[in-house]
Amino acid sequence: MSPLPPRWSQLPVPLNRREIMSLKFAARAEEMEFRRDYDDGAVPSRVAMLVIGLLMILATPLYDVALLGAPPDFVAYTRLLQFGVQVPTLLLGMLVVLSPALQAIKVPAMLVGMLIFGGSLSAEYVAGVRHGFSVPHDVATLAISAMCLLGRLRLYVLAPWAFLLMLGITVAQVGAHQASPGALYDAIAIWMQFSVALTAAYLLETSARENWRQNRLLETEAAQDALTRLPNRRQFDEVLIGRVREAAREHRSIALMMIDVDHFKAYNDHYGHPAGDECLRRIAQWLRESMRRPQDFCARIGGEEFVAVWFDADAETAPLLAERLRAGIRELAIEHGQAQGPGVVTASGGFVFKRPPWPEEAAAAVASEMVDAADRALYAAKGRGRDRLLVSDGLDPARTVPPAARR
Repeated sequence: MSPLPPRWSQLPVPLNRREIMSLKFAARAEEMEFRRDYDDGAVPSRVAMLVIGLLMILATPLYDVALLGAPPDFVAYTRLLQFGVQVPTLLLGMLVVLSPALQAIKVPAMLVGMLIFGGSLSAEYVAGVRHGFSVPHDVATLAISAMCLLGRLRLYVLAPWAFLLMLGITVAQVGAHQASPGALYDAIAIWMQFSVALTAAYLLETSARENWRQNRLLETEAAQDALTRLPNRRQFDEVLIGRVREAAREHRSIALMMIDVDHFKAYNDHYGHPAGDECLRRIAQWLRESMRRPQDFCARIGGEEFVAVWFDADAETAPLLAERLRAGIRELAIEHGQAQGPGVVTASGGFVFKRPPWPEEAAAAVASEMVDAADRALYAAKGRGRDRLLVSDGLDPARTVPPAARR
């Protein structure tokens, strides 16, 4: 999961018609994240499919000779296919599914495994015909159906290869019976079974996409402030700890500014709460648009309190970025007739800059210390008359920022 709500978080629910038909989300970022999550969640069903396949093969010697009286030559050929081809294929499939080092090849490996496994089952059927022993005509198709329902491959990746394997199975089985009416009837039956499996796979993936999107939207709603659509306090705490941990690991700096809208209670009392909400939304939009780098972010952490975080900004630049961000709130020119001074909404800020080293396991403590230091600097700024930014060491970076650079 991404640490901040992605830009596509407000896509419609349920899926639209185009997404249903194509089995693909319209937004590329959403599609890529779904594919990762869908594939990560497929491991239990894939393991179950492989274990079932192994158990069915290992059970065959218990009944094909004693109960069914299979011819010795056919049994020898079948054992060669079962323990020389099918069991190794399933075991290699298990290795690929469970090994993190082989995740990059798991999809092509599963497709190749399906072709080998299904082809060997079809060869058993043909051998049974030649030895006068009846092997169920739909065994190979059952393997394809299992891949459709338990393999958890995306349908449009699986379908062409499954279709190709079905053609090969059909040609082999019909050819073994020299295109007799019974063989043609069996071919129709396995294609009907295949069609049912594909339809079920399509519906399963559609349902998985629908549920995944709804869950993601619920997670996003839980992580966002309802008024401003910025990350909320809980999300801020989680992401800040992650950024601090990453800074320790990569020996990068991290900077944080706490922002408080000046005289906001007076603004609300005079202009009304709807106007106050709109004021906060405009400030949030300015903050969001100003945080342009992927690892920088802002959040709303209280009524009129916001926070901004910069990752890997140098010690000289970071305070200037913070001052431009804070001073930009004044440049929004939101009228505030009840405030002392400029007659527009302004904000005060407290800034802290931190550079490693610190241990990764101390990330939560470091993050808490940064928030406390920025909060103390914020209250010092308010005590000095508001509409200013103070660094945690008491310096005022506004003196080093030309007015034109604050825009």
